[in-house]
Amino acid sequence: MPHRPLSPGRAIARHIRFLFWLLACGLSLAACNGGGDAQESGAVARDAMHGDLFIAPAGALCARRERDGNCVQPTSSSTDALALHKAMTNPGPDAPMINFDSPGYLIEGLRTKDSQGNPSMINPSMINPSFGLVWRHIQAGRNGFVVDGRRYGNAKDNPSDAMVNYTGEQGGGAVLMFNLEGGQNQAWFFIFGEHDLVSPRGTAGWGTALGLLTDQTDAPTTRKVTYLGRYRSFSGTAERLDENGSTDSLDIRVTYEAELDLHTGSLSGVRIDYTDPGTQRHTRLKLPDLTFKHSRLEGLSKTQRFDIEIDGPAHIDAPGEDKRPEAPRPDTPRIRHDFTIEALEGEIFGKQAARIHLMGAGPKGTFLVALVRKDLFELMENNPVIHYPLTPAKP
Repeated sequence: MPHRPLSPGRAIARHIRFLFWLLACGLSLAACNGGGDAQESGAVARDAMHGDLFIAPAGALCARRERDGNCVQPTSSSTDALALHKAMTNPGPDAPMINFDSPGYLIEGLRTKDSQGNPSMINPSMINPSFGLVWRHIQAGRNGFVVDGRRYGNAKDNPSDAMVNYTGEQGGGAVLMFNLEGGQNQAWFFIFGEHDLVSPRGTAGWGTALGLLTDQTDAPTTRKVTYLGRYRSFSGTAERLDENGSTDSLDIRVTYEAELDLHTGSLSGVRIDYTDPGTQRHTRLKLPDLTFKHSRLEGLSKTQRFDIEIDGPAHIDAPGEDKRPEAPRPDTPRIRHDFTIEALEGEIFGKQAARIHLMGAGPKGTFLVALVRKDLFELMENNPVIHYPLTPAKP
């Protein structure tokens, strides 16, 4: 996803991008019209407003409070992304605090080092990482955050910047990413995460997508909603393989189409068996159909397990591609990763179910699917295009 040039927090951004690229994956999608089957719109609207696919509306922003005095988590009819950004970054001592409960990636391991033994800024990943999913309680407001009791403040950048960095009172830090210009698009969202937390394995980072859960007031009126989006996975140990900087890490990106059925709450799965002609990386997996309830992935779907098989040329200065001319070259090491996704989470964000996020993890790897409603692509910057055709899991 494109951002404006970053302020001095750029060094910190590079230090933690091993985590945030999982969420800020820069969808490469086509400008299209349409978005679903318009039949039975009246019946579908009634079902969506009174059924359990979407969450009940929370009411106007901060009109309702939790027992702790904070605002209840807003939904899509409570406010819009720009107004929410203004509320969260208001530095006033009397500004509201807003509660969120969000699932996110947890990555733990030893920070990679450069040739002088310092934490690497060029290859900011972790050695022998452990991947997982964790829910955390976030209190956002007064241009700061409290995450499971850990306080972050002292913002290093102006809230109007695409990225704002915060310092932790007990160490570590936090980052909020949001593009004000892009925020005019219903599908835009916030990226938030913690980094450099002390953990038993060395250090840890956690990242999530913050947004306004789609509520019944803002439900689509079509029977089905069509999405285009990006599958992305990351796996490997970040161990050096050769003197060129190759590491035992692979990240895979593939674009595909999916459909949400508003009668059943089911999101169509996909079967991927694809080799990227540029990177020469091969991906094989079958993501099953998944069911949502109250705008979040429903219980049984969260227990789905599936295998991912990927192989191809290793990264050079991962995360990224081999930057040498005519890469990948014959001498670029080839690696293979087979891992199982053991935990899934997912959320539907924005007005008219503008965006769906799926995230999953197992001990050896993690994956993200970010889907945007098909008719919104003409609003995305740079008029992006679809690169990779896929075969759906079912007709």
